[in-house]
Amino acid sequence: MSLVAQKLRAATVDPAEPRLDGPVVRIRARFGKTWAASGTGFFIADWLSSIVTARHVVALADGAAPAEVLVRVLAGGRWVELEAVAVAYPSGGVAADDVAIVRVNARCSSALRMATLDAPVAGQVWGYPLGNEAPRAPLVVPAKVRPSEGKVVLDRQGRIGMSGGPVVAVVGDGPPTAVVGIYLGPAPNGGGRAQALAAPSVLASMEAAMGCA
Repeated sequence: MSLVAQKLRAATVDPAEPRLDGPVVRIRARFGKTWAASGTGFFIADWLSSIVTARHVVALADGAAPAEVLVRVLAGGRWVELEAVAVAYPSGGVAADDVAIVRVNARCSSALRMATLDAPVAGQVWGYPLGNEAPRAPLVVPAKVRPSEGKVVLDRQGRIGMSGGPVVAVVGDGPPTAVVGIYLGPAPNGGGRAQALAAPSVLASMEAAMGCA
């Protein structure tokens, strides 16, 4: 495993790290002197200090990397800024083209885990839409989700700013913890539908970025 891969995968051990309220974060990227619109990301169990998001949240369409990445997360009911110390963009082979991983100076013992979706289920999109910077839990948008050729199709769109957030399956009476995809935005064919990158592609991309494929 490369040094960069070790840095991305390893959890921080700073005793002063903030105690996070949840696994979903707000992300903004700066390109030159301009800050792009914010998006969403999230921690996954077993990757305690690495955040998963959509590549288009932290990179330009031409592939240009940001000069700075700002991550904000709720801790004790208030926003806390986390230092982004590394950003990885999986590419080639099994890697998907819209995944990015951001290593931060904090860790989250998240209960969220990736899961393969093999049949339609009720789901939710979690994320932080644009226009409200108040410290509050992420917005939850309910939707029916189904698998479709490496993607997850939703019958309802999330709001702008929720790109990169988790799409979770709602099964049984307990809190949802199974992430079946990363929310990408409106589906190409429109019709009020949206799309997410399916969990297996996300995991393959993460492993590729970590140098473990």
